[in-house]
Amino acid sequence: MNNILEIIGGIMTQQKTKKKSIFKNIGFYFALIYLALTVLFIVQLFVLNMVPMKYMLPVIIVLVLLAIGLSYLQLGKRLSKLNRILGRIIIVLLSLLLGVGNWYIFKTYNTFGKLTDSDKDVSVVSVVVMKDSGYETIDDIAGGVVATTNLGDNKVLNEAIADLKKDVNVKLQDYNSMEAYGDALYNGEVIAMLLNEGMRGSFDEKHPQFDQDTKVLKSYTYETKAADISKNVDVTEDPFNIYISGIDTYGTISTVARSDVNMLVTVNPTTKQILMTSIPRDYYVAQPCQDNQKDKLTHSGIFGVSCTIETAENFLNVPINYYARVNFSSLVEMVDALGGINVYSPNTFVTMHGNYQIVEGENYMDGEKALGFVRERYAFTSGDRERGRNQMRVVEAMINKAISPAIITRYTSIMDAIAGSFQTNMSQSEINSLIRMQLDDMSGWEIFQYSVDGTGQGSTWSPSYGFYAYMMVPDQATVDKANSLINTVLNDGRLVQENIGY
Repeated sequence: MNNILEIIGGIMTQQKTKKKSIFKNIGFYFALIYLALTVLFIVQLFVLNMVPMKYMLPVIIVLVLLAIGLSYLQLGKRLSKLNRILGRIIIVLLSLLLGVGNWYIFKTYNTFGKLTDSDKDVSVVSVVVMKDSGYETIDDIAGGVVATTNLGDNKVLNEAIADLKKDVNVKLQDYNSMEAYGDALYNGEVIAMLLNEGMRGSFDEKHPQFDQDTKVLKSYTYETKAADISKNVDVTEDPFNIYISGIDTYGTISTVARSDVNMLVTVNPTTKQILMTSIPRDYYVAQPCQDNQKDKLTHSGIFGVSCTIETAENFLNVPINYYARVNFSSLVEMVDALGGINVYSPNTFVTMHGNYQIVEGENYMDGEKALGFVRERYAFTSGDRERGRNQMRVVEAMINKAISPAIITRYTSIMDAIAGSFQTNMSQSEINSLIRMQLDDMSGWEIFQYSVDGTGQGSTWSPSYGFYAYMMVPDQATVDKANSLINTVLNDGRLVQENIGY
């Protein structure tokens, strides 16, 4: 009996000694770290769900075989010291690669999660005074008269009025037009105005230097939950429309503001054709959010992106599945992250914004130059029509750069730019599916451009301005043609350049 106990005790002692020897072996920790990084990489690949299985399966097999082989080089018996050292060197190098790969995957997943978080609209209301007024804080305007307006989103403005009254005792004077509203501040009828920042650009026509002439004493910010207006389809098989709305602000992308860029992008994943249809900002169209009164299309953005989408659906007579919202900051950051873009211009001109020289032919542009290019309209006899075409030229240049090999070396900067640069109601899984499809077949895309047209008309009533202003009355023939082209792409037909007409 004693002999048996001694034998058992000896075996347990040997096992403990073996366990201790493993934990004391530095090679064990090299192998453990590499194995953990490998497992994390594989798990993240599955969670990301962007890489086609035909690529992912070989990668996983190679990673598993490497993990087994390198673990053997650290823990296997009868290996020379040289082999173990070489194995550790290889583990360190591959661990660094896996670490970078894990970081790239995490950053990609995190980025797409941010840009699909589109359930909030942000409205900012500011207390604005003349820059030379001498007022520095909100308390300085106590007892004075502050201008308000019944135009735009009254709910947000009423909240701001209530908050302003909590901060300081002032008198309010209401104005029923943007013209009178701005004039009251400039001519001294009031000492300040309560301005919904989404309407700031509305002073351009009467007071083009408004931003330089005024300053903000205090701002009030309000968040509202945006309605889900997506019409989901299988984006890898079914054609769909995505509306690009470019708002005329800098800073946070969720700010409610005028929609100065309006472009419908029709995508057919089967025929690999994309049609971009540009719509002038001044298009005079009925807007559901203004009781179907006609107004400039750009003003629909003041009431939120859902108003812009519904307005565009009605006059183009096509369903819009998704939207993407961008602003001035978005364009600058994304173009710079791409390392600049090459854009063809059919015209030679100097931009008003930034005074950039644009030549006929190819132009290399950084973010600021691209912004000046897409904002310019006064240099052209066709005005906003040519601006819309230039906006499409920039979008096409960005797409071409994004699908080129150059994206690999600038990947992290592109992800950083995308994270805060635009907002979409397309789900993360839908975006992942599109990327996986593109990686799977690596097919090229045909991109076409079309612009609807119209006739400029002065002294036309604008309900959001509260006065008569320039509008562009739609040319119905071009709207009908746009509808026909869009439906051709949606119904699996094939476009050729002759269909477009220019």
